[in-house]
Amino acid sequence: MSTEFDYASFPRRLNLGCGFDRRPGYLNVDFQPWHKPDLVADVGKLNALPAAHYSEILANDVLEHLPRTDTTKILVHWNRLLVHDGVLQLRVPDALAILESLKSRRNQSVQAQERIIQTLFGTQAYTGDFHFTSFTKVLLAHYLEAAGFGSVRIRALSDGNLESIARKVRNVAPHEVGDFSELLAIADDDTFVRECYVSLLKREADAEGAAFYVLALSEGRMDRALVIEGLVNSPERKAMTQRGVGS
Repeated sequence: MSTEFDYASFPRRLNLGCGFDRRPGYLNVDFQPWHKPDLVADVGKLNALPAAHYSEILANDVLEHLPRTDTTKILVHWNRLLVHDGVLQLRVPDALAILESLKSRRNQSVQAQERIIQTLFGTQAYTGDFHFTSFTKVLLAHYLEAAGFGSVRIRALSDGNLESIARKVRNVAPHEVGDFSELLAIADDDTFVRECYVSLLKREADAEGAAFYVLALSEGRMDRALVIEGLVNSPERKAMTQRGVGS
């Protein structure tokens, strides 16, 4: 996504993964240019959009197209964009409802079963229209709460989807949900190590600790993942977590 995008000229509501459902009053975002969105971008990489700027995010039929293990990370990424008490509205597949539909006596024809399976796995007709996951009310509520959302309301729709409305109640840092992509993208090792201390231990790096990790990286005795693992599992970090300071 271009950093020159003029977000200020668009409304402060986002319609993510809009497809052809472009809506007035929203900044419509999609990664497929032939959908003709206002902004062509990956909905999981919206760092060029400002934090705490948007009052609402609409993401219908989006999360299932993203890797299952990234669900909470993506929700945290969207959390960053919302003002406090901003609204997140989702529509996702309801795994239990879909499975019940497959069992129903009225859906035992090949055509009906294929139609229902498509709901679960996507049309797979073009790049991006594959489903990597599905949801239940229990799972969706868990993911939303872990990503800093509250006042979660979820209802089952008659079409085999779940619809949820939640509000941002707290900020959640990416590293709190195991997303260290911003740290790993830092160019030089010295800055990387120092930023790890600030992000994970909430303090400036001490000279001895920083020198140890920078030297280990330069000599190939450690990679960056091991540096992060060392700090996350350090007694200092564990003590912070027990005191509720690590978030």
